[in-house]
Parts: sequence; C-alpha cells; structure tokens
Amino acid sequence: MPASQHIHAAHYFDLATALHLASAAELIYADPGVVERTAVAAWKYPHFRFFDVETTQCLVAADSRSIVVCFRGTEGNRVEDWIANIGLDLIDGPLAGRVHKGFYDALSCVWHLLDKEVERLQSVGKRELWVTGHSLGAALATLAVARWCEAGRPISGLYTFGQPRTGDQTFARNFDFRFRPHAFRIVNDLDVVTRVPPRVLGYQHLGTFIYFTDSGALSDDILWWRRFLNGWQGTVEKVLVWGREGIDDHRMMHYRQQIAGALQRQGSERDICESAAAVLRHEATQRIKPRRRAA
Repeated sequence: MPASQHIHAAHYFDLATALHLASAAELIYADPGVVERTAVAAWKYPHFRFFDVETTQCLVAADSRSIVVCFRGTEGNRVEDWIANIGLDLIDGPLAGRVHKGFYDALSCVWHLLDKEVERLQSVGKRELWVTGHSLGAALATLAVARWCEAGRPISGLYTFGQPRTGDQTFARNFDFRFRPHAFRIVNDLDVVTRVPPRVLGYQHLGTFIYFTDSGALSDDILWWRRFLNGWQGTVEKVLVWGREGIDDHRMMHYRQQIAGALQRQGSERDICESAAAVLRHEATQRIKPRRRAA
C-alpha cells in the first residue's frame, strides 16, 4: 500500500489513490489485530480505531494529512447467501431520497461513534477525508458520504469497489449533484453484486463509473454498460444464475490486482513516452546548427 501522502485530490480518477484505498478495503477482512498492526506499523498511520457493532465493522486510520474511513463488506464465500437474502425495502434516507433499509440500518449501528471520531480528527488540523468500502461496505461508505454531505462536512473523495445499488433515482440524482466529481464506483468485469438490488424495484447506481474488462483494460463507457445491463432487469434469483465467474469477479483481492496491474501498465507507458520524448529532443538538438555571428 502506498504511503498515505500519495493520496491525490479527487478531481479525477487516480489509480494510485484507488490502489491505496483498495488495499484498505482488502485489509479490513483480516482479523482486527492484523488490521491495526498493518495500518499503524506498516502503513504509518499513528491514529487507528476499529468499530465493530452488531454486524457492522469499519476502521478509521489517520495521519497528520489525511483520514481514511473504510467499511467492511461481504466475504467471498458468503456472497451467494447474501444476495439470496438481501432485503429490497426502500426507506427515507439522506439527501431527500430513499435508500436500502438494510444498508441504512447497518450504517446506523456505528454512525454515532464513527461521526464523532471523524469530527474530532477533522477539528485538529486540515485533514482530508477519504471514504471507501467493498460490496456491502461500498454501500455503507456511500451512505456515510451522503450523510456527511448533508451535514456540510468536507470530504475529499469516495472510491467504492463492487458496490450494490444503494438507493432510488432521487437519492442517486441528489448524490451526483453534490458529489459525483469526487465519487468513483469501480466495477470488475462480471461482478454479480453490482446487479443488485434490481433496477425494476426503483434502485439506481450513482457516482462516476469506472470499469475493468476481463482483460484488465479500463473503460468509462457507461452507454455500453447500460446496454449490457438491459438483459438483467429481473429478480435477484435471476441474477444468481450469472454463475461463479460473476461471484469470483466480486472478490476484493481481484479488484486490487486489477488496479495494481493498471497502475503498473500506466507507469510503463509513461516511461516509454518519456524515453521517446528524450530521443526526439536529442535528435532535434543535433539538427539545429549554431548560427554564425555577422562579421
């Protein structure tokens, strides 16, 4: 995981920031003791808190410059059961929209403790606030950002991985109006969790769409994605027919690997471009002959 100072302002999608937050979203599935030792000793975050209330877990890690809030999601071996038992009720939520009841209730379990901790950290120095999560954790991260937006709290960015649909059209519209340029919803190929809850029940995705193809290529072609989803407007049970590949693509490990690969290719492409530019500059200097002074 990169050092915390490598997080960049979220006016655009940044692969280094995505890898940083993806590493946190993967780490949070480990034992809390391992999570804390890694965040404090290896990643050099001197401040660390882990909240575990009922079935909701999240971490807060901070240094002098930034705060990372990460919510734990659904483990890979439980995805099918989670999808099969997911509730579908919408209730009144933040930003004058309606949101998934189960997600909102899960956030409520830790909200008072989490909000108080973030408020305390932001009151001491100008720390940037970054929020992330995978699967269910992605939905909780989005709802937390919505509540903080509503309260006027400054937030630098939201990166989610394998996020289920979290609220209705009104919630998505109002969220995007307030925060879309800083919210990046990352989807890995056939990830089945990103298809639930169904759109036919009023749910809608939000944020800036970032897509990894099966070859690891990055795309933001939302029109293609919508065409692709048109065949998947049925029930949750139909989504489960998607198969093992869609569940395997949901694993947080695979998200991190896709991002790390893209970042490595980006670095290689930059090196090639810089080398080519250096050659061109050298050739240009060889072609330019010094001017003779007038006698």
